[in-house]
Amino acid sequence: MNDIKQDNLIFKIFPSFTHPYISLMRLDRPIGFLLLFYPISFSLVSQSNYDYELLKYFILFFIGSVVMRSAGCIINDILDKKIDEKVKRTQSRPLASSKLSIFKAYVTLATLLLVGLLILINLNTPSIILGLIIIPLVILYPLAKRFFALPQLILAMTYNWGCMIGWVTINSPYNFNNIFILYVSLIIWTIVYDTIYAVQDQDDDRKMNLYSSAILFGSKKSLILNALIVTQYFLLIVFGSKMDYGITFYAIIVLISLLNLGDINFLWKNEAKKSGLYFKRNNYYGFLILLSIIVGSQFNV
Repeated sequence: MNDIKQDNLIFKIFPSFTHPYISLMRLDRPIGFLLLFYPISFSLVSQSNYDYELLKYFILFFIGSVVMRSAGCIINDILDKKIDEKVKRTQSRPLASSKLSIFKAYVTLATLLLVGLLILINLNTPSIILGLIIIPLVILYPLAKRFFALPQLILAMTYNWGCMIGWVTINSPYNFNNIFILYVSLIIWTIVYDTIYAVQDQDDDRKMNLYSSAILFGSKKSLILNALIVTQYFLLIVFGSKMDYGITFYAIIVLISLLNLGDINFLWKNEAKKSGLYFKRNNYYGFLILLSIIVGSQFNV
């Protein structure tokens, strides 16, 4: 099993010398930066007026999501180089396979972080502060699987922090009670999809004494994931009630929850070979949640 697909369209468009950089930054797999962008977009559309200012922030945060997800992947690959060399799914990654040097990876990382900083300083002061606060967790996550039984929690806290930044970008005064409910819901969402993604590597992880939620949940994995999904969507309903959304919002959320529960019980079925496909389908769940919040915030129906 190889997580780099050379038949991907992006590899056909760009010349071969760029391919290791594309793989290093995971630009061939947009699902990663979409899952980073969705939490930000949820908070941006949650109660704001839809105007030029909102469009500006959408563009800035989308570019920022691509840049920071790419930077996070490089940090992960630098720290995990020796581990990736021993895991079947990751052996072909540019650093693990020596297609790209560590020095070039650091140069690429520095460039991305500079772009990320330029985007950050275009936001208001509270957004900048929140953006800087999360940096330690970005660095900690790749190391967490070495010592923490639930590293997906750190990933989830990091990956969804953007909803907090998006919230303070457009909302003043800041009602953190409401956005914190959304944040916790999204943390649970990420734990679910990344636990399922981690099932692919759990055998290799055990051999190397690494931790993951897939290993931690063990034989009760399906039961725990079902309970987490129910909790996730319940919290989204609570968030909608706090925001005074109309009934259509709740109908869409219930529909998404049923689709998600059906997905893990009848499509994924705790099969490692199907974990990657489930992970990708979360793009659709994210889009549907975004749609529900747009309907809830703009149409009181």
